[in-house]
Amino acid sequence: MSQNKNENNNFIPTLNDINAIILVANKKGEIIFVNKATTEILGYESNELLGDGWWKLTKSNLDAEKRKSNTIALAKGEIDIKNTHLFENALIAKNGNIVWTQWTNTINSQGHLVGIAQDITQKKVLQQKLIQKNKENELLLKEVHHRVKNNLQIISSMLNLQFNHINDVRVFEALQKSKDRIHSMALIHEKIYTSKNLAAINFDDYILDLSKAIKHSYDSNKEIELTINKSGAIFNIDLAVNLGLIITELLTNSYKHAFLASNTGKIIIELKIISGNKYSLIVQDNGKGIIQKDLTNIKTSFGLEIVHALTDQINGTLKTESKNGLKHSLQFEL
Repeated sequence: MSQNKNENNNFIPTLNDINAIILVANKKGEIIFVNKATTEILGYESNELLGDGWWKLTKSNLDAEKRKSNTIALAKGEIDIKNTHLFENALIAKNGNIVWTQWTNTINSQGHLVGIAQDITQKKVLQQKLIQKNKENELLLKEVHHRVKNNLQIISSMLNLQFNHINDVRVFEALQKSKDRIHSMALIHEKIYTSKNLAAINFDDYILDLSKAIKHSYDSNKEIELTINKSGAIFNIDLAVNLGLIITELLTNSYKHAFLASNTGKIIIELKIISGNKYSLIVQDNGKGIIQKDLTNIKTSFGLEIVHALTDQINGTLKTESKNGLKHSLQFEL
């Protein structure tokens, strides 16, 4: 072909030694040179691809006319070459196989557009396999969370059946608290199952749902105002479970003991960032509180023993004070 004459002889040997697709196009969008590697990768002879052969024979998800017009615009400088750096495109080889390519373009000293494409098919296949594997793992992990949640709910239902056969108030309350703890863990797995992030949850949403459930269990005959101050925190599953159990214990205690002499009251739950990765979780009420000498004995209750054990697990510190009610302040660090 006339375009592939002596004007190209000075760079043909060099370009033919490069193991990548190399095309040279003029400002009309005509292919005036195709290197040896192109024929080996795509299966076409070089003379088949010269002129408009490239546009007619090689198929892509991009329209042939669009590909050609973009090439003309690049050759004329109407499109910034920087915008096509490492552009990926899937081509159909002569045998029908998909060849993924990654392109870099430049203008040579003769004003022609030189397109260089690496064959990245193997890389793409590995990426697609990895994506598929990740999707399979995500589905499996979701199923695990779903089953854990269901199993915990079954245990909770079994406890409900036991309630009908218990006359001892203390045993009844112990089972009710156990049910609350189970629910707090089941709710974590439900949140994870419905979340896009399988490693962590939005703690504000979790606190809101958990608090509503506890309020429903213990606040049927009282008007207790529950305020939850949001933080926007995202916590991993282990930390969320521990904090959820702590909130369950403290919030349950407030509903059960803080307002025995009153039908109204306020409870506040607040999670806030102190600095960096330091957080403070506050659960407080404006109930009857505890006299100072009894504050030292409050740890001996089973519920508070659990709270202190969970606090130790997350390397936190818990401070309890009684002033216009009871206030628990938990500080921890990620």
